[in-house]
Amino acid sequence: MLQLLALLLQLLPALAQQPAAQDVSLGVDWLTRYGYLPPPHPAQVQLQNPAKLRDAIKVMQRFAGLPETGVLDPVTMATMHKPRCSLPDVLGVAGLVRRRRYALSGSVWKKRTLTWRIQSFPRSSALSQETVRNLMHHALTAWGIESDLKFQEMDSQSPAEPDILIDFARAYHQDSYPFDGQGGTLAHAFFPGEHSISGDTHFDDEEIWTFGSKDGEGTDLFAVAVHEFGHALGLGHSSAPDSIMRPFYQGPVGHPSKYRLSQDDREGLQQLYGKAPQTPHDEPTRTPLAPPPLPPALPPDRPSLPVPDRCDGNFDAIANIRGETFFFKGPWFWRVQPSGQLVSPRPARLHRFWEGLPAQVKVIQAAYARHRDGRILLFSGSEFWVFQDRQLEGAARPLAELGLPPGEEVDAVFSWPLNGKTYLVRGQRYWRYDEAAGRPDPGYPRDLSLWEGAPHTPDDVTVSNTGDTYFFKGVYYWRFPKGSVKAEPDSPQPMGPQWLDCPAPSAGPHSPRLPKATLKPGPCNCQCEINQASGLPSMPLLLPLLPVLVGGITFC
Repeated sequence: MLQLLALLLQLLPALAQQPAAQDVSLGVDWLTRYGYLPPPHPAQVQLQNPAKLRDAIKVMQRFAGLPETGVLDPVTMATMHKPRCSLPDVLGVAGLVRRRRYALSGSVWKKRTLTWRIQSFPRSSALSQETVRNLMHHALTAWGIESDLKFQEMDSQSPAEPDILIDFARAYHQDSYPFDGQGGTLAHAFFPGEHSISGDTHFDDEEIWTFGSKDGEGTDLFAVAVHEFGHALGLGHSSAPDSIMRPFYQGPVGHPSKYRLSQDDREGLQQLYGKAPQTPHDEPTRTPLAPPPLPPALPPDRPSLPVPDRCDGNFDAIANIRGETFFFKGPWFWRVQPSGQLVSPRPARLHRFWEGLPAQVKVIQAAYARHRDGRILLFSGSEFWVFQDRQLEGAARPLAELGLPPGEEVDAVFSWPLNGKTYLVRGQRYWRYDEAAGRPDPGYPRDLSLWEGAPHTPDDVTVSNTGDTYFFKGVYYWRFPKGSVKAEPDSPQPMGPQWLDCPAPSAGPHSPRLPKATLKPGPCNCQCEINQASGLPSMPLLLPLLPVLVGGITFC
């Protein structure tokens, strides 16, 4: 008995989730680009020292406010994929990063008077150019009155380059961080430095930029500008609830002439540049801001599309993609960061983000990130498309490649991290695909009622960063703890408050609930499948111990 236990314990590490080879390569490139690892010698071929790589990952995780595991886990990889400044973080040595709710870029302006100029103005907004200039002026002044910094607007005819060049751009705009249309990414800025792009601040010109409108009517330009200018001065994101440097859009923040930074933002700024002088700060000399304009109309080259309400639920697809949760509905989607924060209350356009997705694809029915190589698969109808990051690879492929009957569609697709298998759900049936072998497993489809307490014909199923499995239907979710096929006793729960910053629905769930069912007769039961998936020999004596030793893995 003890010898068998020892054998099993030796085999268990193979079940642990390991980063894919592509993720390791991408992680090393990222750590090198941003200064956490030294660049390789041009005349040598070097392998990364595992200890140094682990230390570099820990420093990066500390800087990003993540658990210091030293492992390229899904949350760390998701953080590495976020848009950010192109300059190195200049950390280098563990311990140099201060533990603050705000993060410092490690670079500052060496002068105290900074120049700025607007290179282009928004085309999708009813804001006048003078209003936009006033908003930029007040957004910079909010930082200036708390520090020893002054900001001077340069004439548009001046041949000199300003320190902060402001631009409203669309899609790809020559800085490696393309915008994605309405919703999603609103703007980005580059940290201080000696590069020509240092301090430059870019806003997505496809957003409907507003001033003085109610929250939900466009995007408040002043609030976003204050946030981005914080980056241009050297501040990173903050976790403080009242900080303008929180990573997601918070809506209007009040009248620009009366706005003041939070204590957290002041402390971050003053650590970089010192406190403001004791003498009274000069009052702005610009004319008062004009009354808010009427809500802008969509530009003539863009057809009007109704924007769905995320709080209505009933999503076409929900997927965990590199640590972020994507909620798809029609030609739109929302993203929730690994921290649980909604990137934006308004959705992003499907085709602006997934480049190469055919225009005729109007709905994504399922999506998942392939565990073995990090590729992202989007499903619609009886076909699927493979993406590397956001770029399409090749043409559409039939679902029959994954073991489904010709012409069949799917409601949900997800990868089970403990065995590397991919599960494809349609109605009350599911198929299983072996990614490592590149072929469907025999003996399928099977009945989804194996999952005790799950909703009938779910909208989608996904696995969280912690390994829990979630079923979604309507506006509710059912949680199955890691490795379990029995729903939590308090399931279902409303997904809005947990995932989407929405109020709880007034009525309870009406989805049919199925009693626990037994599997259809077949050549292998649930325990047998565990052995096949993990490569363990069939050892009846160990089967009762397996769920205890590996966290209750009983997934089929």
